[in-house]
Amino acid sequence: MELLAGSGLTLITMGTVFSFSQAQLKAYAVQSSYAQSQNVTRTAIDLMTRELRMASLDPTNLALPLSTTLTCPGVKQGIVEATPARIHFRQDLNADGALAGPGEDVTYDLSEGQIRRADGAAAPVAVVDSVPTGGLAFRYFDGSNPPVELVPSGSLTPAQRDCVTKVRLTVTANVPNPNPRIATPVKSVAETEVAIRNRSLLNF
Repeated sequence: MELLAGSGLTLITMGTVFSFSQAQLKAYAVQSSYAQSQNVTRTAIDLMTRELRMASLDPTNLALPLSTTLTCPGVKQGIVEATPARIHFRQDLNADGALAGPGEDVTYDLSEGQIRRADGAAAPVAVVDSVPTGGLAFRYFDGSNPPVELVPSGSLTPAQRDCVTKVRLTVTANVPNPNPRIATPVKSVAETEVAIRNRSLLNF
């Protein structure tokens, strides 16, 4: 009887320890997936922020044309395309009066769950994946005080693009849940606002 009782207690203890270990492993897997999801969003945000901040840079005044619009005249036309999910911008980083260097003609967009970066005429390269439909969003603001949002009708018009001084970036990532019984992915959202250095001091 004592042997049976001891065996029973041992089995109960082992079962408790096993259940606790399983719970800990599941919690760790979820945390790991969340960290991966955050890494996806932060990687994209950090890269886009660094490059977009320099949009319209033209130290020689030879690389980019000046705006002739009545709303924001004299501004360097470095933003070529601006939609809610795509942005194309230029900057003369090496001050050679041209736009043929690395990082001087950049496009970001979302395609098939990947945020892609295109540099000049080169084919787009995936920066991060696990991004759902609508997981890359751009919002555009002018230099008014307070700033006025420039809402694209498909894409910003040339006059609107010339007035952009700030861009708000939002990136959402969905990493598959480590628990096969849960279909809901592990979600992470990162957002930041980028002031375009060559325009942020302008008041329109």
